[in-house]
Amino acid sequence: MRYTYNEMVDPKTGRGVFTERYEKLGEKGQAACDARMMYLRDQPPPMWVDPYAKKLDWKIDDKCKDIYEIRFKAHDLQQRPMGYFGPADGQFTIVIWVTHKGKQYSTSNFCEVARTRWNAVRGGTATVKEIEVD
Repeated sequence: MRYTYNEMVDPKTGRGVFTERYEKLGEKGQAACDARMMYLRDQPPPMWVDPYAKKLDWKIDDKCKDIYEIRFKAHDLQQRPMGYFGPADGQFTIVIWVTHKGKQYSTSNFCEVARTRWNAVRGGTATVKEIEVD
């Protein structure tokens, strides 16, 4: 199955949470992101593993349950667009993008933010749009 990617649209800015960060990566960072996403879109969820992606450990924080992070490096930082499979079959929806260095994420409560946004997507109160990956 080939997955399509969606992104949640930030209601405050009207911009996609993926697109807003992607555009700031520059050519090399965008190429790294594109390569990772093109590879993953053809993989079933059990194959979303290191070093390409990772399902977060929800045993540490139950708000992280079912969150996957796409993993690549740009600007000397580990980039982590994160989301969930769904809401429809064949979709992966990115709801937050954080960076990671050492053991520190750029947003400490990212699981809580992601879960809140995902609930809004699933509940139909958030807008999503498709991400073109070429």
